[in-house]
Amino acid sequence: MKKRNILIVLVLCVLAVCLMTGCKKEEPAPPEPEVVTYTSPLTGVEREKKYPARPLVVSIDNVGDAIPQSWLSKADLVYEFPVEGQQSRLNAIYYSKFPEEFGPIRSTRPYFVDLTREYKGIFLAHGWSPAARDYLMSDVVPYINAMNSGLDFYRVADKEGPHDSYIKWSEVRGEIKERGWWKNKKKIRAFKFLEEGEESIGEGAIKIMVDYGASECEYVYDAETNKYLRYIDGEPYIDHETGKQIAVSNVLVQRVSSYAYDSKGRLEIDMCEGGKARLFTNGKVVKGTWSREDLDSRTIFVDNDGNEFKLTVGNSWVQVADQDTSVKYKKPKVEEAPEEGSADLPGAE
Repeated sequence: MKKRNILIVLVLCVLAVCLMTGCKKEEPAPPEPEVVTYTSPLTGVEREKKYPARPLVVSIDNVGDAIPQSWLSKADLVYEFPVEGQQSRLNAIYYSKFPEEFGPIRSTRPYFVDLTREYKGIFLAHGWSPAARDYLMSDVVPYINAMNSGLDFYRVADKEGPHDSYIKWSEVRGEIKERGWWKNKKKIRAFKFLEEGEESIGEGAIKIMVDYGASECEYVYDAETNKYLRYIDGEPYIDHETGKQIAVSNVLVQRVSSYAYDSKGRLEIDMCEGGKARLFTNGKVVKGTWSREDLDSRTIFVDNDGNEFKLTVGNSWVQVADQDTSVKYKKPKVEEAPEEGSADLPGAE
């Protein structure tokens, strides 16, 4: 009897130890949460953080003491437009990253507003032409302008006016939130992008030369990084804040026609007219055309076979080039390649 009692006590002890040390059947580990990613329609870059409701389009000065500008390296897209005086102006589109400040900011033209409509953006500028003022004040796009916003646009000490106007992102962000411009997500049509390992089709193009007359630049293809490096006057075109050269995954050329409509030579450009287009990516050039259904639609770039251009994932610069703008490129180890026709004609590519 004593032996039986002892046996029972031992069994009970073993059971107690098992309970204390977790001898019970283990539950299966819960599955890992699925990682949700979001792809930028402008760059093709994936990330786990959502993109904002709409991008910010900023009119950036591009002459004289304005260069080098601040934080162009953070822009998803940069458009370079012809303006009066054979000069050019930039429109930087920020969607993935917003820098601490923007500048130097300059005035707007009506076709800058057309661009903002295309990307469902919020427009930021300092000043306007009379036509652009009337256009903006018709409320076609949400906008912030130094002329009537009351926000703190300030002048930096290391640039001469009028190339010295800046504003902090905190000011702009506060206005966007107060106006409710980020409450409703806007659907932005995406560019087409090359899949990983997919090759672009086209002939080699290792250098691009763009000349607006009083403003010019060059892009040189760097095979090591698979990017085009931007130059001005033969010197690297740098970001004022980082000191690093601007590097671009894609360069698009969008051919337009323009005419001067006032005594100051301001230009009228029909951004829905359509025309020739070129895509420079992966050290190659793809030839084609562009079209746009209306001012609230995206511009569509297609090759000569009707296939939509496929960009390399990353940032892009778009050279909007009118009939007075010369665009040329160099093939590997050959002379400059003019567009079909005489290389002496303005705007030869």
